[in-house]
Amino acid sequence: MVYPHPQIFHHLKAIFVHVPKTAGTSVERSLLDGPSQVVGGHTTALGYRRAFPVEFGEYFKFALLRHPVDRFLSAFRYLRGMPAQEALRNESVHRCGTLEAFVRKLKDEPALLDWIVHIMPQHRFVCDGAGNLMLDRVLLFERLDSDWASLCGTLGIPRKPLPRLNPSGRFHVECAVTDEVLEWIETAYEADFRLGGYGSGGRGT
Repeated sequence: MVYPHPQIFHHLKAIFVHVPKTAGTSVERSLLDGPSQVVGGHTTALGYRRAFPVEFGEYFKFALLRHPVDRFLSAFRYLRGMPAQEALRNESVHRCGTLEAFVRKLKDEPALLDWIVHIMPQHRFVCDGAGNLMLDRVLLFERLDSDWASLCGTLGIPRKPLPRLNPSGRFHVECAVTDEVLEWIETAYEADFRLGGYGSGGRGT
């Protein structure tokens, strides 16, 4: 998939693959080439390679990943807290109401994992069809301070604190994290656990 304003930073010769609910908005805003540059959306690595083959071959490519349990809970709170709208494809989240009911719907309709971009598995943003990582570096949400400092060094830019933007914590949505929910996340996002080196199950924070 390719969004209208992809995160290509020509002044830095860098491409940022913005995986939803990983603090990506904070990162992309910190890399803008002035107030006139507009970026947004969640273009995949495959989308970048197809639409921008020259830049994809030459630029530094990176993404942020997050523990699958924490990311899924953050996405649920965000989708449940926002009004139902076609752009977010979150009608089913509102109809289900609770986290457990939504997980049961995902069990019955696994295609929703591809339909609702905010819960799409992270490896589908950053890997090719064979599961090979297509990027130069993956940063982790859980060590964002140190990884951000390292990235600034790689890009040759001064390090500055990341702004806290678009946090799902502002949505006070109750999430009953049952064993059923955790078991489903561990199965549905198995490749993401491996990709981020998270082991299996549990919580990232």
